[in-house]
Amino acid sequence: MASIPTVMLEPAPGHRLVTDLLPGCAPAYVYLHGFGASRNGEQSSVVFEHAQAGGRAAARFDFRGHGASSGTLGVVTTSDLVADTITVLERTGPALLVGWSLGALIGAFAAAERPALVRGLLLLAPAFGYVAHMRQHMDAAGCLRTITGEAFLVEENVLADAAQHDEATLPQRLPMPVMVVHGAADEIVPAALSQRFFANLTHARTSGSCPQLVTPCAATCRTS
Repeated sequence: MASIPTVMLEPAPGHRLVTDLLPGCAPAYVYLHGFGASRNGEQSSVVFEHAQAGGRAAARFDFRGHGASSGTLGVVTTSDLVADTITVLERTGPALLVGWSLGALIGAFAAAERPALVRGLLLLAPAFGYVAHMRQHMDAAGCLRTITGEAFLVEENVLADAAQHDEATLPQRLPMPVMVVHGAADEIVPAALSQRFFANLTHARTSGSCPQLVTPCAATCRTS
């Protein structure tokens, strides 16, 4: 793939989001990485390759506290991550969000907050329940660990902010097309949580298969 322009976006004073922007036609794909990960990786590369093959614009960025962006894990809140997503969407214009794990959950929250900026959602193994039960994942010292084993202390205001994000009403606040892909053998986030989320979506349902930018698999989606 040819060199991709990288820009710095400012989600809040004194903070920066390192963002790769692939030019092309709208709507863009916007990829949201998982907890403790970064914008670079196999999944985001597949999304960008798919976009480039079709002449479609795409964006990927490091959330605050991740990769090359500013911020510190344990200090950055769920609201900060939602604001990061909206900042990128305001740059790309209405887009198709592709989120993995925590990125999928953050993408859904962002879509509920600013539905006019999201044409559709593809949620890959969304981390339902993680934000709402963050305290339960902490050790005795008040630390969480990333998927790579890095431990960090979580500030109390991060937990208070997480409690303000309501997953129970989230499906009803998503008017755009939604596809959820979740492995039945997932040992970290039970697939049943995705099934419950999907069952509570309120717009019309159609059956189909996953789009080409992910490994083909049996799936169901809802479209407005």
